[in-house]
Amino acid sequence: MSYRIAEVAALVGVPATTLRYYEDIGLIDQPARGGNGYRSYDDADLARLRFITATKNLGIPLADVAELVKAYDVEECSTVAHQVVEMVARRLAETQERIGELVALAAQLQTASARLADAPTSGACGDGCPCATAAPAPLADRRTFVPLTRAPVVAAPDSPVIACSLDAGSVPDRISDWQALVARAASREPITGGVSLQFVASPELVAEIARLAAAEQDCCTFFTFTLQMTTGHVRLEVQAPDAAADVVAAMFGTAA
Repeated sequence: MSYRIAEVAALVGVPATTLRYYEDIGLIDQPARGGNGYRSYDDADLARLRFITATKNLGIPLADVAELVKAYDVEECSTVAHQVVEMVARRLAETQERIGELVALAAQLQTASARLADAPTSGACGDGCPCATAAPAPLADRRTFVPLTRAPVVAAPDSPVIACSLDAGSVPDRISDWQALVARAASREPITGGVSLQFVASPELVAEIARLAAAEQDCCTFFTFTLQMTTGHVRLEVQAPDAAADVVAAMFGTAA
């Protein structure tokens, strides 16, 4: 079966200009041309373009996508999947690090915004005015809550706020601690409102899970942590409101 470029663009979910760009940079071969001079794509072209689009949508750079396409054309599926897994793992680590940086930045911005709101209504700027001085660290008795949802969420009065009050400087280390712990999970399972992680039990591991869960619940009250211990195994359940599903996935992963 043959397809025109507009049809392929609609089926793959990218503009026709993107398909032409892929040709220009050598990511895909130029398709055959029909008698009328129009590009003509076949099912193999369509499958390859869907693979390219799927990997690109994961944030994998085009240079790496190009290497994956070479493998896609000649290797077994399991080999290609292994390469994609490695690239996704690198991308995930980079993204989680960036999450920590952005949450820390958001806390700093909110602190600065609150301080600027208290600026005097008259008089010139000077060394002591909020405009010219760095935002101070939050006071110990006043928390800065940073929203963690992609869009504003209007919550019921008795529902937890999807926000974090951890001080900006501690966010990257907290995420790094969770990453190290989650990497030790033997398996994951989906549960209502979240995910469960199973570990091989050890006294040191149980203590670390309890420490992190308690610390996280203190600053992110929307989380619910449940720790279950059986002979040789530890199960950590992490649950949150639907609006925080992205946060749960980013920090604790999703079940396969």
